[in-house]
Amino acid sequence: MPLPPTCPTPDCHDRLWKDTTHTDTDWDNWRWWCCRCDKQWYPTAEQLQEFRYGATAGPHRAAHRDPRLARQ
Repeated sequence: MPLPPTCPTPDCHDRLWKDTTHTDTDWDNWRWWCCRCDKQWYPTAEQLQEFRYGATAGPHRAAHRDPRLARQ
């Protein structure tokens, strides 16, 4: 699993958390959250892909995928 990015706030360099507590129940609906600044950010498209399937694996080679993907 790749490391999460650091906080984009200029005076804060804490690592962000993958926050799912205040989002919908969709399996992939999450935001970056900084516990120091108490702010949330949307992940980029690249970060969504990276944290869904891993940095080197594509969707066809992912070790741990949501089984509901096959039904879509």
